[in-house]
Order: sequence, then structure tokens, then C-alpha cells
Amino acid sequence: MARRPLVLLVPSDRLTGILTSNGLLGYGYDVLVAASVEEALDLLGTNPRISVLVVHVGVENASDGLAFVGAARGDDPDLKVVYTCAMPNRLPEREKVRGAPCLRTPYHPHQLVGVIGQISNRYSPSEHEMQALSHASAM
Repeated sequence: MARRPLVLLVPSDRLTGILTSNGLLGYGYDVLVAASVEEALDLLGTNPRISVLVVHVGVENASDGLAFVGAARGDDPDLKVVYTCAMPNRLPEREKVRGAPCLRTPYHPHQLVGVIGQISNRYSPSEHEMQALSHASAM
């Protein structure tokens, strides 16, 4: 049996972290949630199983978030990254890591699942399967 991917989520706020984490768990991912960049760095340093980093980058503090992701990717070149941002077009492309898409907030967990599946070359449920899972989890 294949080990489930471990996603490190660095959300914009606690509620987003809870909702996104629960959604990803419903789609079969293991999830760690960091309340800060510092906590995320600690988790990355102590848990080599983390394969995907999902980080919210606010326009007002974009440099901090982009620098954090650059450092994380520098430590692990195989780390898959997904940025989330309310205004993705305002993030400077030259500061983003290569191969990291940006998902506009707000988003639904099934959208994030699709993006993670695309960048990690792992099984990604079809839209029909994701809708079935969403309906089942809503009951």
C-alpha cells in the first residue's frame, strides 16, 4: 500500500487552516498545519516525509512568504510547492520557485487536491470522483 502524501499547510488564518486541513484529510492526504513560517521551518526540518508545501502569501508580506518558500526549496529541491494568494498576479514571478502554481483564494479543497495531483504526478481524483467525495463528506 502506498504511503499517503504528507502536506504541510501554512494558511492565512486558523479557520482556513482547519477547513483546508479537514478537506485534504477527506481526500486521503496526511496534513500538518503550521501557524507561522517559523513553525513551518521547524516542521520541515524535523519531518522528512513532508512532500508538499502549501503556503499562503499575502500581498502585504509577499517577500517574507516568498523568501520562506525559497529557503524551503533550497533545503529540499524535490519539495512540491503550491502558493495561495488573493491576488496571484501581484506576486513577483522572479521571486517564486520554479514549478509552483498559485491558487487564488478563496478556494475549495478539491481545487487544491487537483493542483497537488498535477504537480506531484500522483493520483488525482477525477472531477466526478471529487464531487462524489464532497457530497459524501457533506452528509
